[in-house]
Amino acid sequence: MRNISCTFNVDGIPTKVVLRKLPKERRFQASLNGSTTPTEYIISDETNEVEYYDGPVLGELFFSRVVWLIKQYFPNVRAILKVGEDTYDDYDDY
Repeated sequence: MRNISCTFNVDGIPTKVVLRKLPKERRFQASLNGSTTPTEYIISDETNEVEYYDGPVLGELFFSRVVWLIKQYFPNVRAILKVGEDTYDDYDDY
């Protein structure tokens, strides 16, 4: 598990963002100013892009910054399926 913390100035107001990657998963938790309920993001299997998953919705500005942090500091985290390469039909259900 890795934690990244940074402060962004939005309209002159410093806002602390804490980004945490959950171990062995493609999920991330983002908290603003130490809030107790983090917002969760995942990397989509279909588009291989970061998407909202659960928790309070952050504004578009903070979403774009969280996406930038994920791409910058976690470049090796990818979806299970790459677009157009494979389908779930190829796997047996056990």
